[in-house]
Amino acid sequence: MIRNFFTSGLILAVGLFVAGCGTMETGSSNASVDFGKKSDLSIYKVSEEAAPEKEAVPLKPNLSYVGTDYMMQLKDSAGEVSTARKTYDQYPSEWNFVIVDSRPAPVFNEGHINGAINIPDSQFDQFASLLPEDKNKLVIFYCGGITCELSSNSAEKAAKLGYENIKVYQEGLPEWKKAGNYVTITSSYIKGLIMDANVSRDDKPPFVILDARPYTKYFESHIPNAVFADDTLFAQKYLGTAPANKATEVIVYCGGFSCHKSHVVAEELLHNGYSNVKVYSGGLPDWTAQAMPVFGTAYSGGSFNVSEGQVNRGITPDDFMKKVDSGAFILDVRTKDEAKSGVLKGSVNIPDSVIHADPKDIADQLPKDKNAVIVIHCASGARAAGVVNSIADIGYPNTFYLNNAIQIAADGKPSF
Repeated sequence: MIRNFFTSGLILAVGLFVAGCGTMETGSSNASVDFGKKSDLSIYKVSEEAAPEKEAVPLKPNLSYVGTDYMMQLKDSAGEVSTARKTYDQYPSEWNFVIVDSRPAPVFNEGHINGAINIPDSQFDQFASLLPEDKNKLVIFYCGGITCELSSNSAEKAAKLGYENIKVYQEGLPEWKKAGNYVTITSSYIKGLIMDANVSRDDKPPFVILDARPYTKYFESHIPNAVFADDTLFAQKYLGTAPANKATEVIVYCGGFSCHKSHVVAEELLHNGYSNVKVYSGGLPDWTAQAMPVFGTAYSGGSFNVSEGQVNRGITPDDFMKKVDSGAFILDVRTKDEAKSGVLKGSVNIPDSVIHADPKDIADQLPKDKNAVIVIHCASGARAAGVVNSIADIGYPNTFYLNNAIQIAADGKPSF
């Protein structure tokens, strides 16, 4: 129809032009018609209708739903770390709730709510054993937002298994990120980033990996491409080295699920306007457990003492317990919430953040005898390493830290 319309119009135009020539004076005009010019036919085309937006999943009357504010308050009450968690298949047993991501594994690996376990709805029966044994424990399912039905499907399946305290976070990951929260990733996601097929292509976006552990730990071993960014120095010294483009993907890691440092740096980045922040909560322990490549002196085949000129203050669990049994002053630098789960008998709890603020301010809580032996511990060894020299520098030369992970039961019994 468009072609017929155009052909008829063209014949009419030519006829008018010829008829007009019979009445025009010769040489009265230099106007001409460009018969080779192509006409714009787009004005005759009917525009395609926009695809309708996917509708939100209807809320089911048999399920209980929670929103983003509820989830943020719940997470704030629990904190971000877990001394008991060793793999991404384990939920943090210290928390009085379990978060389940019902999306497929590849999507979970790219970013999920910290602490969540992955039970894909399509494989629910296969992975249902990851759910808690206690069927009265609060279990919260989420997926890809209001249009995603995976979380509600999985919640109904859990109910059929006898779980009685189930909630669905229908707003899911999109609203979680929109509220200004970072997400957690796994080793497989970082593996993809550091491959040559990603790093060497100019059509792939840039990324930055930050190692939030102390420098000596970083020097020994770190993930390829990672940059040193100890959380205790980050805000005042290394924030300026972060990408100028605040939409750049920034990944932070430290000493594993029990380590706070990566979460501290991530929060600092969010506070300063970075919008694409992710935490690799499994950290270096998970990375090495997956047999991934590591850079540093511990894997170089050579030797280099990056601590040359400094006292080696890191001690093993055996040396730590010998000093404790000999009456050493025990400084616990975990958070107050962590200490609630159990403390070593006679220890003094001063969070590392308080010590970093001003070591001299806590001097009155330390031994009066400056030659007293002080042993410091946290959960993984990273935070203790970060403050040991600060304590030594205010006049305690016999200060050491446990260079190892430790768990303390409610009765005060340690395990390493």
